[in-house]
Amino acid sequence: MNTDNREINSICFALKEYGEVGPKLFQQLLLIYGHPKNIFTQTADDISSMTGINIERAGKIAAAADLLEQAEKQIDDLLDINIHLISYFDDRYPPAFRSIADPPLVFYHRGDYNLLDSGGVAIVGTTSADQAGIRAAVDFAKGFAGLGKTVISGLAAGIDTAAHLGTVQSGGKTVAVLGCGHLNIYPDENTPLASMIAETGAVISEYEIYADAIPGRLISRNRLIAALADAVLIVQIGENRKGELHTAKAAYEQGKPVYVFDPENRYSDIDSSYIIIKCIEQLEDISSALIR
Repeated sequence: MNTDNREINSICFALKEYGEVGPKLFQQLLLIYGHPKNIFTQTADDISSMTGINIERAGKIAAAADLLEQAEKQIDDLLDINIHLISYFDDRYPPAFRSIADPPLVFYHRGDYNLLDSGGVAIVGTTSADQAGIRAAVDFAKGFAGLGKTVISGLAAGIDTAAHLGTVQSGGKTVAVLGCGHLNIYPDENTPLASMIAETGAVISEYEIYADAIPGRLISRNRLIAALADAVLIVQIGENRKGELHTAKAAYEQGKPVYVFDPENRYSDIDSSYIIIKCIEQLEDISSALIR
């Protein structure tokens, strides 16, 4: 990591982890102050009056300025376990994240960060997948891997797991976007899979390394799955919880095509505004959207 990246990454880490600055507040602060360094020259009163946040929250941001040495040490400790921190101002920050409305201030990365700029297809679906859905996810993943395309998913149970496994088994590249921390993998049984992916692909999370997988985080990470992909393929939609449709919505908002594997026309009641091409039955129906 070059010296400039090291300094700005420490500032951004301190803002996020000590100042509790999320993506939306980060964008607001950026518009007001221009550069994170400038934020740390402000008092809590200044930050509160300029942003409209309460004084207690503003105080945490101002106080983070005194914790830069601690931030730098924590980043070094992460490197010791092969977890890299990449901030919005880092040379390695993926252009795909810059193009979305709420890019992460920082994220934590294991594996090949070049894959974050390679495009590919996001394969997502229900955590309660049936055997037909699992087989379809594996087959699609193997097919895309055979075309040299990166497969992106969220390491959840069901379809996500099948997509990652299908890619790894065929020698392809896959990116797992977590809704939890790197050292608190959810579901727990996918911890070995996360390590396997990190060896040849990439695992990323915008959450601190021990963060729990709470619903809001699982939903929020879907915008990053969509951002990294050229297209989204939903293999199976759940009967009750339909978290995979959050990825579809994010892709739609980002101008990405969304496909649904629906050979039996089971999903005719799904809001069609999120679906560009609804029914596909084979890999060729989507491969034309993978532009890179």
